[in-house]
Amino acid sequence: MAKLIISLIGVLFICYWIIRRPKGIRKVLELFSNVAFRITLSFCVLYALSYGAGYLGIWVPLNFASILIVALLGIPGVLLIVCLTGFNYFFP
Repeated sequence: MAKLIISLIGVLFICYWIIRRPKGIRKVLELFSNVAFRITLSFCVLYALSYGAGYLGIWVPLNFASILIVALLGIPGVLLIVCLTGFNYFFP
């Protein structure tokens, strides 16, 4: 119980420290919105890729790890997922 209270105090202190600065909360919200946009866009790209590749009989993984890879790397991440999927499909 003591660890929980100490952790809660630490989290509240960090939140207070970020909010106290005038530009701090804006930067944090901008970072969260950027991350949410990237994750949403990568999900949509992988979903369309999975839907299109389904007609060819190829299964493209649509899980949180592949979404994060595409969100972090962008187009090279999509190419990486496609190459790994093709490698798994053609060399079982």
